[in-house]
Amino acid sequence: MEEWKTNILENLLECIIDYRGKTPNKTDKGVPLITAKIVKGGIIQTPNEFISNEDYRSWMVRGFPERGDVVLTTEAPLGEVAQIENENIALAQRIVTLRGKKYVLDNTYLKYFFLSKIGKGRLIARETGTTVTGIKQTELRQVEITYPKYEVQKRIASILSSLDDKIAINRRINDNLRSN
Repeated sequence: MEEWKTNILENLLECIIDYRGKTPNKTDKGVPLITAKIVKGGIIQTPNEFISNEDYRSWMVRGFPERGDVVLTTEAPLGEVAQIENENIALAQRIVTLRGKKYVLDNTYLKYFFLSKIGKGRLIARETGTTVTGIKQTELRQVEITYPKYEVQKRIASILSSLDDKIAINRRINDNLRSN
């Protein structure tokens, strides 16, 4: 059996991009704003809020998300996760972006880890608050991640991604059949 390791998240990340505590000026068009409201069920739904192209560079001073990075909601609700498909996005409050260290933690594997019962449980174990629960960055950094060798992470992520793709195709087919 392949040996799996457990380590805290901060030791496995290249970076955390966190825009909590900042609210951008929103516009009707421009760069899509990724908010906690549109990260659901492993996907980023179609954005309906934007920041202007002119404000983008001055807003994103804490770092730019990259294709493949993982976004995680930090409150209201805690623990929704998805992966960035388009680099040209802005991040709102209640969202952090995680990027695994190259050849140590695969981003797609990390997404599926947080979608799992174990991953969600480890996040929830570190949440705080009563009415609205959330996780502080210091606590998020300490969440334990269990993982195999990088090559095995890539294979696991590939299998799970292909299953998700097939599910999405079947949903679209079903929606088309219902509408006809």
